[in-house]
Amino acid sequence: MVKIKINRNIEKKFKENILDIFKNNRLIKKENKKIKFDISINDINNLLKKKLGKFDKNISLELLILANIEYLYSLVEYINNNKYITQLSNIEKEYFFTLYSRLKKAEFIQSLDIKACPYCNRNYIFNFAKNSSQNATAQLDHFFDKSTYPYLAISLYNLVPSCSTCNQRKSNKNIKLIHPYQESLDDLIKFELKINSVDFYYKENAFEIEPIVINDIDNISKNNIETFNLKQLYNNHKDIIVEILKRKEIYPDSRIDELYKEFGGKLFNSKDELIGLIHCNYIDKKDINKRPLSKLTKDILEQI
Repeated sequence: MVKIKINRNIEKKFKENILDIFKNNRLIKKENKKIKFDISINDINNLLKKKLGKFDKNISLELLILANIEYLYSLVEYINNNKYITQLSNIEKEYFFTLYSRLKKAEFIQSLDIKACPYCNRNYIFNFAKNSSQNATAQLDHFFDKSTYPYLAISLYNLVPSCSTCNQRKSNKNIKLIHPYQESLDDLIKFELKINSVDFYYKENAFEIEPIVINDIDNISKNNIETFNLKQLYNNHKDIIVEILKRKEIYPDSRIDELYKEFGGKLFNSKDELIGLIHCNYIDKKDINKRPLSKLTKDILEQI
């Protein structure tokens, strides 16, 4: 839910990952022991110039791999308005889909250094090692779906690591959503307790968790809440809120001050780090993508 940062080293390794798929400058796919296609990078570049040259005369595979978000939005608009010209045959789509299928996805996800789904912040997206290779619990969501926009199947800024639930919920919905490489949902919504009982402490049925829109342009924040079912899903985590409320009683500000005075500089570098330990989660905005439900924890602690 915090904007994912991409540096030049990540871009460089991602590009190398794609280009290394070509063996001796060729991409070959076999089916039933027969060659289905055998093409070069130049062949793909010529195809791109034929189909998208009016959009950008300098279009190339390497350009598409690292095209920034604004470029992708513009290209998507061009494709939508020129479907007849830009349409690919099934075999041409396969060129891009094959590159995506051979992408080292786990390595890419690991390079982003996030451990929680950026769409919902509810599920871990860890890597794990198996048979000497890296595997990922995350899926790569094509922000612009690859069935409609096959050209973008291997564009770095079109690939968002997500949990399977969010990937399936988003699917190929044609609505405006927050792009995790461009904006931070944390700045646009917050979770609040909506109390419906005067005696609400420790009772899950006495309050609701409500995602509140702070800022919305073109209903994008609202679209994210509805697309990923944030209100419904987060209200399954009321037990977490009850635990936060209990710990708040056990650790009043005076007790936190005592603990920080005793252990500050030894076990904790800041008071926020101590509070995060007490509540078993990160509460600093920059750390939200490190652990599920940290956004919820941070927002509720700010409220109470």
